[in-house]
Amino acid sequence: MKRRTIIGAAVFMALTTQVASATTVKGKVTNEAGEAVAGAEVRIEGSKQVTFTDAQGNYEFTGVQVPHVHLHVYSPDYIHGDNDLGDISSDQVADFVLTPVSVENIVVTASVLGSSVLESVTPVSVIDEYKLRKIQAETLGETLKNTPGVHSTYFGPVASSPVIRGNDGPRVKIVQNGLDVSDVSRIGPDHNVAANSTSATQVEVLRGPATLQYGSGAIGGVVNVVDNRIPSEVPVGIEGDVEANYATVNDGKFGRFNLTGGQNNIAFHVDGFKRKTDNADIPGYASVTPDDDEQPGTLESSAMDTTNITAGLSLVDEEGYFGFAVEKLDNFYGVPGHSHAHEEEHEGETEEEHAEHAGEEGTNLDVDMTRYQAAGEWYSPFKGISSLKFAAAYTDYEHVEIEDGQVGTRFTNQGSDIRLAATHADIDAWHGVFGLQYHNSDYAADGDEAYTPPTETESMALFLVEQKKFGSLILELGGRLERTTYNADTVDFELEVAEHEEEHHDEEGHEEEHHEDEHEEHERVFDFAEYAFTSSSLSAGLNWEYTPGYSVALTLSRNERAPSQQELFSAGQHLATQTFEVGLVYDMDEDGEVSENLRSVKEEVSNNIDLTFRKFSGDSGYTLSFFYNQADDYIYQSATDLTALAHGHEEEEEEGHEDHEELEEHAEEGTPVYYFNQDDATIYGVEAEGFVDLNVNWRVSVFGDYIRAKIDSDNLPRIPPLRLGSTISYEGEALSSELSVVWYDDQTKTTAYETATDGYTLVNASVDYRLSDTQDWTVYVRANNLFDEEARVHTSFLKDQAPLPGRNFTLGTRFSF
Repeated sequence: MKRRTIIGAAVFMALTTQVASATTVKGKVTNEAGEAVAGAEVRIEGSKQVTFTDAQGNYEFTGVQVPHVHLHVYSPDYIHGDNDLGDISSDQVADFVLTPVSVENIVVTASVLGSSVLESVTPVSVIDEYKLRKIQAETLGETLKNTPGVHSTYFGPVASSPVIRGNDGPRVKIVQNGLDVSDVSRIGPDHNVAANSTSATQVEVLRGPATLQYGSGAIGGVVNVVDNRIPSEVPVGIEGDVEANYATVNDGKFGRFNLTGGQNNIAFHVDGFKRKTDNADIPGYASVTPDDDEQPGTLESSAMDTTNITAGLSLVDEEGYFGFAVEKLDNFYGVPGHSHAHEEEHEGETEEEHAEHAGEEGTNLDVDMTRYQAAGEWYSPFKGISSLKFAAAYTDYEHVEIEDGQVGTRFTNQGSDIRLAATHADIDAWHGVFGLQYHNSDYAADGDEAYTPPTETESMALFLVEQKKFGSLILELGGRLERTTYNADTVDFELEVAEHEEEHHDEEGHEEEHHEDEHEEHERVFDFAEYAFTSSSLSAGLNWEYTPGYSVALTLSRNERAPSQQELFSAGQHLATQTFEVGLVYDMDEDGEVSENLRSVKEEVSNNIDLTFRKFSGDSGYTLSFFYNQADDYIYQSATDLTALAHGHEEEEEEGHEDHEELEEHAEEGTPVYYFNQDDATIYGVEAEGFVDLNVNWRVSVFGDYIRAKIDSDNLPRIPPLRLGSTISYEGEALSSELSVVWYDDQTKTTAYETATDGYTLVNASVDYRLSDTQDWTVYVRANNLFDEEARVHTSFLKDQAPLPGRNFTLGTRFSF
């Protein structure tokens, strides 16, 4: 045993010993006008060594011992600079000349190569911490919905996910610090995203396929929520902020704190927030066609009560860092669209009793999640590798659906995500990252609304991304190979379909309705073998600054996506969306008859082109992106002409529903049947944003997007309409303000059994005032939907039951230190 230990130590030392003498690297950073760039961050890749330029633009590293030196220079006002010095054994001088930009050039952490926004070969938006605090909403989808190309599934103000270029659900990957959130938001739009953006330092939106780094579930795009829960550096002192606000539209109360500190080589972080709201006020009725007993002015079951706390600890030294964090989320929120007919049941009760019953009535979700996350980086672990990054997360998620105070269905998911990425030293000027990723998910649902069977999902992937600069042109190549398996439990498929009523005429020609045999039942039991898919993705892109301050980026990619468990195995009533879902594997005819034989399922294959033009110099700037996606065997969910009756219809009939009108009313409680299918699809569109600085204080910004999505000659469902927006903003030393207008066109390009949606215009405003010159203490007022417009979101399953909230004023204060 002792001999093995000695041998192991010898091997370890042989791998990690670096043959390099201590050297000095210094230089000067200037802009194209020869002026010094002060405060720029200069970093040696694969080491902890980082410094900042002084007032004259000078920097210096002493005692450099890494054998291969690759320098990076970052400044938000300039294009990222880098210089690979290679293997060095003597002192070096490396000067940089940076190109100024008119937009903030933020490093995208979701990119394994650490590229900045303007260097990216694909369209990407980064919402920094300052902007996030201004647009923060109750849900991630609503927070990001005014980003070009991004909309929201809007399931009331309590649950929404981002929709990227018309893609949602399993096509949009939601990650926290690069790791899957492992909730169940990809399964149903009523399940809120568990990623916490209230303490985020930035949120990154990768529009278009990002499968190379994040797997086949990212074929539509990625949203990466970045925070500091695992510090990679020890701060000089204690830093953080606190915030509190109040919203009028739902009597909403919100408070949060964020704290990071450390000493010697130990760093810590803790953050948390509390949000409590009542039902949201709305202009008019919740339903498009309200019942006689529906009351206007309130969206029932739209209250929420959320508590979240996160704590992390890191060990940081010269060789790298390693840290661990724990997050605890408790979230109780309503599901709109189910509970407007309960008011008469509690007449004569006090306000306190009414409030208590209001929380019990309708449909509510009670979420309990604990997330453990680890991350680390090992600088220059052995020759040829400049850094080795490790990240892992384990999430224990559970939520219970509660209907009228009674526990209904319990959803659980235990998810593990492990990621290992190595950055290699430059090879013939090629700079790249290779790695592997493992993901496991153990999902289960138990109860009447368990419309998907318990399923274990496992995936393993290898990926490689390489980049090389040819003067002002950046070339990027990449590939990924992924294996995904599903092991699902037995499904007891019971579908009770209401037949269409047949019209008859009496002798005088009057219509008579025939109600006999109004339903028939189809019941099957399915045992599933293991489903396995092998997905490969390839990408090639370039970014060319063809003239100073102007660039064009082009990306060609071919991506394969394995179907998700919901798309494969759904078979039952989905309470929240008020649908009966039938998965891909089932062979169902137009009458609702389900065959005992399962259908074959193919992977979705997408061929994509992204073309992006950018201007980033002077007193104006813009980003204009065109995209075209041709998808074979595209997986989509569409309505049928079938209605599934509620379970237990026959039993209730036997228990005495003899009155004909009561039977007819009960039959109407059925839900439409939605069926997953595969067809070839074409998705294309344009996204644009730009600005003009009128002077040092005033800026006018515009944005817009348009998406078309078709299957053969038909349209895909729930595709966002044309949208245009504009903002005028003022930035002073103490006062900042903005006024924005966003216009949504009518959406009439619908599919079968989908209704059109009227357009609307939303007007928002905000004012921030900094109270002190010596302390960062700000008070602010936000106004949303100033004209109390009735707005229904076409991308929402509940567009006919849940409009956007009405006029809202938010008053708050924030103190940073």
